[in-house]
Amino acid sequence: MALAAIFAILWGQLTYNPLSGFGTGFPHLTASGGGLGMGRLSIVGVSSGLPEQPAHSAHLTAMHADFSGYGRSQFLRTPTQRARFGSGALQSLLMSFARGKGWGFALGLAPQAIQGYNSSQKINEPGSFLYAEKAEGLFSMAYLQASFRWKGAALGYQFGYLWSTYERQRTLQASTQTLPDFLLTTVRLSGIQHRVGLLWQDSIGKSILQLSATYALSTNLSRSLTYSFQKNFSFTTSLVDTFASVEDKWRYPYGVRAGVFIARPRWRLGIEGATASKAANWNGIGLPPAEGRESWELRTGTEWQPDPRSSAVHKRLRYQFGGYIAQPPYADVRMYGLTAGIGWQFPRSPNLIFIALEYGHLPHPRIQESLLQLTVAAVFRELWFIPPRID
Repeated sequence: MALAAIFAILWGQLTYNPLSGFGTGFPHLTASGGGLGMGRLSIVGVSSGLPEQPAHSAHLTAMHADFSGYGRSQFLRTPTQRARFGSGALQSLLMSFARGKGWGFALGLAPQAIQGYNSSQKINEPGSFLYAEKAEGLFSMAYLQASFRWKGAALGYQFGYLWSTYERQRTLQASTQTLPDFLLTTVRLSGIQHRVGLLWQDSIGKSILQLSATYALSTNLSRSLTYSFQKNFSFTTSLVDTFASVEDKWRYPYGVRAGVFIARPRWRLGIEGATASKAANWNGIGLPPAEGRESWELRTGTEWQPDPRSSAVHKRLRYQFGGYIAQPPYADVRMYGLTAGIGWQFPRSPNLIFIALEYGHLPHPRIQESLLQLTVAAVFRELWFIPPRID
């Protein structure tokens, strides 16, 4: 009876996972440090992120650097489990060089934390068991990109190297055990990502209108998966048995993102949407199988600066508000988020410091998740090729 209960617990945990691997294909939404308060706009806007729109580097007139880091608190609740945990990491690290007329070059690192969880569950019938799970990982991209501009239009290309490490540890302990047993799953992904971007910007009276679009090509990533069991006999002795070790290819879907942005001397407004093709089915021993599906996002944000040349500090601040809705590729869920931020521009300088706050919520009949994230970012030399109307 006890053995049957153990197998029932393990099978239930392997098959029930609405996020299908806790983020395998569901990385955290990205944005540059300057646009985190604007609903995470990533390809449109004054402070947009270079990783998702390579054409932006041709529109900068000097070196551009963007650094940001975050701290996050998340709460997860299911019918049988509750977990609260925190995490923090570097979110963006990029540099762009534009020393000529009509061209730009950028390099950087864009880390994205995979949604990981720590949870536990105690079973009393038919036997007494304590089941705990820990999942964590990182999905990152290092990139090089170049872009060229002719009048108001710019074209960019990005060469990126993607890599991911994901670890999942399950602990099972009975009332008769002195030390717990572990089921360990390790997944590693790596491969090359190609992206092209097109951007058009022009002045209309005192306003600036910008249209932006990017296309990320589908690519095959190398995948290695190891599933092992660790039996503990004492504090000094353990037995590790590898159940499976697999190396294969996994397809990363193509994606299209487009948006429109309008800016005036004191306010800016943008909206963008994205869609990705059906993701490849996920199959792997030790992780629940998942059927891929199409995914999409919608983001919008605004920024208001009362008087950039005022002597009063509160009038020179940039006030940001925004929101987003996203449907991930492996679960029938939708994530909602609200953002707000404040940016301070150095006196007689284009350099900026931002503080952004984000609240996200993922409702589902079987899972409820919420997150609160605080981000601090610095943007240096934010100069554009039409500086009088934007800066």
